[in-house]
Parts: sequence; C-alpha cells; structure tokens
Amino acid sequence: MEDHNPNLKMQIPNLGWQQFLTGRNEMLKAYDIAREHSRKRQVQSGHGLVAEAEFRKWLSNFLPKRYGVTSGFIISQGIPNTEYPVHFDVIIYDQLESPVLWVEGSSDLSRQGRSLAIPVEYVYGVIEVKSAFNRKSSKKAVNQLAKLKPLMSRVEPDNQPVKLYLPKNFFCAAVFFELRKQDEMDFVALDELVEATKLRGFNGGYILRGETLENLESGKLTLIEEKENTVPDNKSMLFWATSKPKQFGDNKFKKIMLHFSETHFSEFAFDIIAMLKGSYNPYILSSLYGFGTTQFENGSSMDIKYFNPEDHKKFNEQNDKFFNNLNSE
Repeated sequence: MEDHNPNLKMQIPNLGWQQFLTGRNEMLKAYDIAREHSRKRQVQSGHGLVAEAEFRKWLSNFLPKRYGVTSGFIISQGIPNTEYPVHFDVIIYDQLESPVLWVEGSSDLSRQGRSLAIPVEYVYGVIEVKSAFNRKSSKKAVNQLAKLKPLMSRVEPDNQPVKLYLPKNFFCAAVFFELRKQDEMDFVALDELVEATKLRGFNGGYILRGETLENLESGKLTLIEEKENTVPDNKSMLFWATSKPKQFGDNKFKKIMLHFSETHFSEFAFDIIAMLKGSYNPYILSSLYGFGTTQFENGSSMDIKYFNPEDHKKFNEQNDKFFNNLNSE
C-alpha cells in the first residue's frame, strides 16, 4: 500500500471487490456439482438442499458473529401446542442472547444443517432459498413466507415483558440460485413474488446468476413503490423486467423490478446487515465494500447492458478482428 497520498478518497471499484465475489462463486460451484449429480436420480432435489446449505454457510461466515444463521423453527408463546411448527430455510437470529429451545438433526449433519427452534423475539430475518427462479418456485417461496403472518400481525413495544411477535425490524426475502434461459420470458414469476409485498418486512430478493454472457452478474429483485398503475414493457428477465403493479392504497402501487449487475452480490449482502441494524434505506447503498464491475475496472464510468448479448458478442468479435487486421498490416 503506497503512502505518498495520505488523503484517502472513495474508490470505485475498491480493493477486494473481485475477491468478495468468490463467496458467490463458491456457492454456485457446489450447486452445479450437486445439480449434475441430481441428473442421475429419478427425483432431482439434491441440488436444492445443497443450495440451502451453501447459502447458510456463506451467510454465517459473512455476518457479524452476534447473528446466528440456521434452518429451523420460530417458536412463539402465543401459538398453541396443537399447531405444528413451520420449518424455514434460513433464520437469522441473535445468537448472543437467544436460547435454543431444541435441536433437530443427526450427528452427521454440519452445524449449519441442523434445525434449531428459536424464540420469536430473537429472530431478525427469514430467507427462503430456491434453486431456479420461475413462477412455480416464486409462488412456493411466497407461500412459505406467508406462514409467518401470525407472527408479524403486530409490532410490540420494546418494554412489553412477554413477546409474542417478530421484532419491528424483522425482514424476509427470497433467494434463487439461477434464472435459466428457458425461463427468461416467465414474467408471471415476478407477479407471484409481488404478492409477498403484503408481508411486513418483505424486501424482495436476489438471484445468484442468470444465463447471460456476464458470468459475474447476479440479479436483484427490488421492491418499488409508485403512484401510477404502469404497464410492464418486458422483453426478457435476463435483461430487465418488472412485475405487474399491485395496488395497496389510493394511488399507491408496489411492484418487483429485476435487473442484473456485477454489483448486486455486495449490495444484497450489505443490505442484509443494514436491515439487521435497522439502518436500511432502499434509496442509498448500504456499503461500498465489494462494490465494482469489470467495466469499472477497465476504466469505464458506466456499466453498459445489452438486450441481446449475442449482438454484443458479435460486435466485439468484429472489433477485435478489425484491430487485429490493423496491427498485422
């Protein structure tokens, strides 16, 4: 590190942005291996379980150590014993203060693979993890998150001695490991996901990758509020797309916007920390750590997207051929 300039300035891209992306790449590598193994089986579900486990492992390593990450159950003193506890893929909780009511799992499971029962007042977030983003998986994720409704119908004061509901800063989201080329026109997937906007603390979601040329890009499912009922003008979810708006008041509409960028992994990661701290602002970057793109690295001040990546590829090939011919003359 050079010391001739003592006055530091914010750098984009900043130190370590490519290294930060290795967390995403390692999750996808394990997922791809599991998916390949699943092809040999009649029931192809193994890669989904690996996706959940890999995401929990990454999140557990990333978050400050006061936050625990587990699969398991959220237990409220207000739910009768006649009910069955609901299992969630990813629960983020206060592991410094929270007791663990019980543990489910065999001795050969990793720590992240065990299912813990956590009291409701110590739960900060729930994330549902699915393999591929499409209308079926999107609906499943929303239906599972909707099972939290009895625990989020009220916000209790801090001084209430017996807590029955999720904390006021609670958030929930959905994570999908990939958007496949075959599903790029399945815009109903976005319409299914927008149904989750009725849930307290719902914050959209994240897609680790799409089948595009840019292998470092990931998708961000952003919740947007508007005053008009605008009609989507979608061409491909691998480029940019929105759900149909859902009305929730007079001249108030919510929709989900999906677009891809190399910055979205770091944005999603640090948004989680901001939500856990109660400082999240959807209109401000939560952090610039890990923030960068290949085009920024190459000196461009803009991150350019093309609707048809094949046209972009052909253009680059023609450019390379042209300049190679010039150099050879």
